[in-house]
Amino acid sequence: MNFFLKFFIFTILVLFSLNEAYSESKSFLVQVRELEKSGDDLGIRILVRKNFKKKLSVKDWFEVRKLLMKRPKVGFDAITAWDRQISLKSTSLEKESDKILQFLDKADEYSLNKEYEKSFEMYQRAAKYFKTSNKGRIPKGNQQLYLNIIHQMARSLYGQKRFNEALEVYDWISPVYPQIRQVLFEKMWTSFRAGKYDVALGTIASQQSGYFSEYLHPESYLIKIYMFKRLCRKKDINYTIEAIKKYLAVLKNGKFTYLEWAKTDLYYMSLAQLIESGQTKVDNNAYINEKDRLDEIKKIQESLKERFKVQKEILQAQLERVYGYATLALGNDQEVLKGLESLPDSKVIEKKAYIAWPASDAEEWLDEIGSHVYIGKSECQSTALNNENNKDKKE
Repeated sequence: MNFFLKFFIFTILVLFSLNEAYSESKSFLVQVRELEKSGDDLGIRILVRKNFKKKLSVKDWFEVRKLLMKRPKVGFDAITAWDRQISLKSTSLEKESDKILQFLDKADEYSLNKEYEKSFEMYQRAAKYFKTSNKGRIPKGNQQLYLNIIHQMARSLYGQKRFNEALEVYDWISPVYPQIRQVLFEKMWTSFRAGKYDVALGTIASQQSGYFSEYLHPESYLIKIYMFKRLCRKKDINYTIEAIKKYLAVLKNGKFTYLEWAKTDLYYMSLAQLIESGQTKVDNNAYINEKDRLDEIKKIQESLKERFKVQKEILQAQLERVYGYATLALGNDQEVLKGLESLPDSKVIEKKAYIAWPASDAEEWLDEIGSHVYIGKSECQSTALNNENNKDKKE
């Protein structure tokens, strides 16, 4: 089972009774709530870790879960881990979660075997089960798992080469989804394969939102180069090549750090924000001492550094290959790569419910991520005309 589906255990809020017995863990809840009021995300994370093996009532377990869902800066890994907390063992919630996990396990099996039509059907059944079990709505506590199922549905459609349908499903995914930048990357490829180059370039712009790292996945640069080549936009190809060279330079000289890498998606970004939060000092009323805080930061740093060490080598190798292709793309190979005369105009784009936005402007607001569409003119005609004029001058 994939990472998020494995750890986001399904829960149904309507199943637990509000009349449960008085909780023996009230002091733990009081502490968590006080830390939440003071905005102490690091303190909440440590307190939850310390009480991970503590048996709570289902009601109190939900109270903690709701608080964690409201504060993703605690770390998305803490949220997913809480769904495996001991309090759900042998409860009706665990039995209910098993039903949907059966759908997901089977769907994952089909995906691994590249039986994408069957995997889509199983993911779709899981999504429908969510809604029918909750009177047609998705409880806030289960939105991340639901979005992950939608994500897998889109991937299954892509695997079937049903690109237009996959693109529609990708658009259902909210920007608050922890893997939203990965979704944008996949949406880029889907748009490209569907021949919607304006949407593909706009999706790249969303990947470059000021909310994330300025550096892209190497394949995003590749798509930019390919499409700018088809549009005969030589200057844009040059800008893209300069961006690749800059990325390679900071990778090699060490200026691209593990913290910058962590900002490539919301999941790891939440951990980077904890490191940068400065919450290692202890307030008078804090329940977590300074040593515990420093130890937790050290654990997060070591985890991110280890992941970055592996990814850094992969990134560098991929970027060098893309750079090689980009250099070739500047050559005069117009006969090999046929140019596009135009992109859809803004009126056509508006009918598709996309927001027209220059790809050079990276938006800052999380709720706008994914709404970019590239609005630019093909320069193929002017390039051809200039070439013809130059030819006449020589003659």
